[in-house]
Amino acid sequence: MILPKIDLRGLTVFYLVASEGSITSAADKLCLTQPAVTYHIRSLERTVGLKLLDVRRQKVSLTPAGIGLFKYAREIYQQMASAEKYLEDLRENSLRIGVSFTISPIVALAAATFEELYPHVKLVVRNSPSFEVAEDVLSSQVDLGIVVGLDYKKPKLRAIPISAQERLALVVSSSSPIPEKQRLEMADLCGYPLVAAPETSATRQIILSKFEAEGLKVPPVITAEVNSLEGGLSLVESGRGMGLFHMKLVERKIAEGQLKELPLFNDILVGVDALLHINGPEHPAAGKFIALVREVFEDHC
Repeated sequence: MILPKIDLRGLTVFYLVASEGSITSAADKLCLTQPAVTYHIRSLERTVGLKLLDVRRQKVSLTPAGIGLFKYAREIYQQMASAEKYLEDLRENSLRIGVSFTISPIVALAAATFEELYPHVKLVVRNSPSFEVAEDVLSSQVDLGIVVGLDYKKPKLRAIPISAQERLALVVSSSSPIPEKQRLEMADLCGYPLVAAPETSATRQIILSKFEAEGLKVPPVITAEVNSLEGGLSLVESGRGMGLFHMKLVERKIAEGQLKELPLFNDILVGVDALLHINGPEHPAAGKFIALVREVFEDHC
């Protein structure tokens, strides 16, 4: 297939100059300088090998070749504008969100409110480990990410704080053989099995970093790796090991005696962030969703 030689930018400049009948007016609409507009026109004329415009005393007239080209330029410009409008409508009518497993049930409350307030916007929610959510934002697979607040070491990501101090609870089954103590050191848990999320999970990195920070050489044995919140809770309840979860997700099970919280000397606190691509266009509804998520955390946490 032979690609067209005509540059679309130059054709757009030609169309606006011809439509306005003025280089000055076209330059204003294009936010370009007059010399830049003239450059694009001359470049287009060199490409096609024909003179397209006559400029005399700031007045622009079309040559016969320019008159013939104008109808094609107008049609192409209108098609480009229609394509841009289509994509804008598509973005406005569908908001794709990536959410960390750790906080997905809490974010679901904001999603329900969003759907009530903005029924014309289709909400598409994908639950994944936090580091996978970060990658999805970078690759534009989602418009917005809601994750556990960590340094994801991605310079093209912009983090917007949603909540600063969310407590994570380390829990085991009610029949766990871990000795009863008023407070536990991480050393007391060495060698005890851990039900963990995938390596791309923020909570997995957080709990393992706690052991590393205390210089413990025997980290917990990962007895099961799960990629769903429900699956992890089920395994912990059945006694397969300990697990790290957002406190709001397990406090009822703790109160009912299905789970037992391990009383650590130091609470594990994390923030919650919204992630956006620095260079990508921000979805018109992203800010509204972020505000609703912030309200949910303020009200429920």
